[in-house]
Amino acid sequence: MQKNILCFIIKDIILQPFFIRIRTFQDIKMQQESNENIHEALKDTAMFLAEYASTLMAVGAQTSRIQLNTVRIARSFGYKVNLLIFPKTLSITLLDNENSHTYTYIKKTPAIPLNFKINMKLSELSWQAFDEKLPLKELWRRFKSIVMEKRESRWTVLLLVSFANACFCRLFDGNLTSMAIVWVATFVGFYIRQELTRRGLNQLAVFVICAFVSTMIGVSDFVYFHGGTEDMSLGTSMLYLVPGVPLINGVMDIVDHHVLDGIARLANACLLIICIAIGLSATVVIFDIDPTTFTKVVRPDVVRAAIADGLFAAVAGVGFAIISNPPRKALLICALLACVGHGIRYFLMHNQDIMLDQVTASTIAGFAIGLLSVPFAMRIHCPAECFAFPSLLPMVPGMFAYKAVRDLINIVRLPGEYTMEYVTRFFSNSSLTVLVMFGMVVGCIIPIFIFHRQSFSVTRK
Repeated sequence: MQKNILCFIIKDIILQPFFIRIRTFQDIKMQQESNENIHEALKDTAMFLAEYASTLMAVGAQTSRIQLNTVRIARSFGYKVNLLIFPKTLSITLLDNENSHTYTYIKKTPAIPLNFKINMKLSELSWQAFDEKLPLKELWRRFKSIVMEKRESRWTVLLLVSFANACFCRLFDGNLTSMAIVWVATFVGFYIRQELTRRGLNQLAVFVICAFVSTMIGVSDFVYFHGGTEDMSLGTSMLYLVPGVPLINGVMDIVDHHVLDGIARLANACLLIICIAIGLSATVVIFDIDPTTFTKVVRPDVVRAAIADGLFAAVAGVGFAIISNPPRKALLICALLACVGHGIRYFLMHNQDIMLDQVTASTIAGFAIGLLSVPFAMRIHCPAECFAFPSLLPMVPGMFAYKAVRDLINIVRLPGEYTMEYVTRFFSNSSLTVLVMFGMVVGCIIPIFIFHRQSFSVTRK
């Protein structure tokens, strides 16, 4: 009896609480280790997603694509993600399914040039992560492989951009002399842009310098050649600098309710345009250029003229596309869409039975480009913007922007009785530039938004 009582005392009163405390301690330790493991997994995944999203931002993807792709990868790991995108940084918060653990990471946007090929392949990577449930290590490997891919040869880009801008000159009725001058101006200016960018010079300063150099070459038609379309030589010599993709992305973000990101992109694009205007203004002031009339060639055969216009636009579309390093399989589509879009606009504006204004014609042409881009995107598994945006660039109203800058210079230089006339012209040309840009972009993105699901899933194979 005494032995049983003693065993009871030792087992239930002394040892049991001790073992309970040991088990409690072990449970707490295991819970802590589990929390640490979850936290570490969230941290590693958040760092990858931040690097992924910031790279997409840098290469020119619109905000909706960045968010959808990032959410898709997070879901493949069973996580929820909140993404805040700012002009130079982004903030990412990752949560587990129980919302019991979170991790927030802030990443600065890297300095990477526009690159539609990276945009396409990173979009493909998001679907690979979702469909194949790729581990994080493999995702990092594929991501680094994509980012490290070489761009097109700088000399290929240089030559194509030069031919593109020369064709741009032709689209505004410039003659062969003007086209040759613009080709040289673009070649020299873009080469300087490549060199200065490689050396890390501020982008705003690069645009001022390149615009000045190109327009100094463009003004040679006034000074030496007198080819008959001198105004086109000067007005189109620096149009290769126009930040078409940021402008289009900015409008697209605003329409898609990403107002802050859209305004930031538009503000940056406007700063670059101001820098172009400063370079142009310096040339105009130095040579005291004041072209008062602009070339207008009458072409009675509208259909043939529209086809010729479209062919020049095709070359311009490919040349401007190459700046953004698109996939090679998209270049032919860029040419086709630019040809169709610009040809449609020309026909609608110059056909005697239709004679639409430039804003309406640009909107319809942009809609045609957007409508055609969706099936092509599904066909080659490439985001529609990779060839839709470059196809719009030949329709950018560069000459109206040039006229607006010229009128602004005249307002400052020639005060007096003609001031109000120049003010009226400035607001007219500025308004027309903005409306044409807005019209063609909205027209292009309407089909992309209508077929939203198809547009954002084309990279899934």
